[in-house]
Amino acid sequence: MDNSTKKKSSGVVLKAGIWYTVSNFVFRGMAFITTPVFTRLLTKGEYGDFSNFASWMSILVIITSCDLQTSIIRSKLEFEDDIDSYIFSMLGLTTLITAFFYVVFLVFDDFIFNSILAIDKKYIHIMFFYLFCAPAYSMFVTKHRAFYKYRVFSIMTGISIALSLGTSLILVVMMNDKLMGRIIGQYIPAAILSLILYIFLAIKGKRIQIKYWKYALVICIPLVPHLLSMNILSSSDRILIRRISGAEYAALFSIAHSCANIVSILLDSMNKAWAPWFLDTLHSKDYSNVKPVTKPYFLLFVSIAGGIFLLGPEVILILGGKAYLDAIFILPPLIMGCVVQFVYTMYVQVEFYEKKTIGVAIGTISSAAINIVLNLIFIHAFGYRAAAYVTLIGYICLLFYHYNYVKRLGYKDIFDRKMLFGTLLILFLAMFGIMILYNYTILRYIITLVYGTVILFLIFKQKGIILSILRK
Repeated sequence: MDNSTKKKSSGVVLKAGIWYTVSNFVFRGMAFITTPVFTRLLTKGEYGDFSNFASWMSILVIITSCDLQTSIIRSKLEFEDDIDSYIFSMLGLTTLITAFFYVVFLVFDDFIFNSILAIDKKYIHIMFFYLFCAPAYSMFVTKHRAFYKYRVFSIMTGISIALSLGTSLILVVMMNDKLMGRIIGQYIPAAILSLILYIFLAIKGKRIQIKYWKYALVICIPLVPHLLSMNILSSSDRILIRRISGAEYAALFSIAHSCANIVSILLDSMNKAWAPWFLDTLHSKDYSNVKPVTKPYFLLFVSIAGGIFLLGPEVILILGGKAYLDAIFILPPLIMGCVVQFVYTMYVQVEFYEKKTIGVAIGTISSAAINIVLNLIFIHAFGYRAAAYVTLIGYICLLFYHYNYVKRLGYKDIFDRKMLFGTLLILFLAMFGIMILYNYTILRYIITLVYGTVILFLIFKQKGIILSILRK
């Protein structure tokens, strides 16, 4: 590939990355702006119960959808001319799976809701209305980002988040049962929007083809335990904290987790831009173009994560208020976990391209099992803060597993290993220093100012490249 083509492909992923990142931060930033409102309108118990509901909902979305939307990006390489029929076929399959689980929940509602979920069974119909419809939204936006149509993705993200947050705020203020208002507001508007997209995709797709079910299930079924285990890594801590320590401690952890989600949104934004390009690059066997694109992406991610490290107490104070300041010392390991996750996600994409998703599942299941066992031990012994460090350990285990697995697949030098692991080590050591700085506010502000100045200088130094991308 010549230099002009390399610049063009790099420009595509960087331009998409800028759109994804900016739009996600603007729209999902609404969630951070409204979090202080919810923490003040809801009691700690209600906030913890909503967090528990949201954690279980994210698990059920994976189970009922089998993460079939993930296969769309891979299927584009083989079925691009019939992609609409492929998507409708996936949608039909998720509907069948969800209907099966709906019947199971209706038959065993008391046991499932009381003994397993710790959720009032009156929410069952809200839960499954969302589960039936949600895959349509995921498939719609996945299709558009697969073809780098980032404006559509950005607009749909904005509409969905604005509807849910706006409705939630209104209902929480107006209803006596504020937990019910929060749940209805969060999930019903998103479900209605997804239902509209469901009808649109059905009209576009026209027919369901069983052959596509077979193709997708081979890829995605191994990903279900992988994603469930990933969810366990990120959600089991809150569920176990609620059971072991109580809803109030779950609320404290949830606030810190919400702050760390700033970094997760950045990860999600950049990966959504990078993954389609990376799969296309592997498909064309243009391996030499990978490092020049992934290196600045990773360093940009780390730079922003470092700034959030330094401003952790302020973020906690804004989102939760003084009542949640006890959570500041669990924020750094949660952010560090996101950075580790960013790195191993790059290696997972190689496995996804090679359709080695069983290997992906084995690694994540093992890590999640370790996570649960360690959480049960250390939350009992040291309290809720231990869960943040257990989660970080789980992500580190996953990184080394995926690195070694991809190396065995023959992609040992696909990424700049020294840069990736060296940066992680430096950031890990800096994490403990920053936690000490939390006790010295003025010194931390000075260091933050210097850090921000250096980052702005580096951005200014590269302003020519940045402006050339934005002008496009």
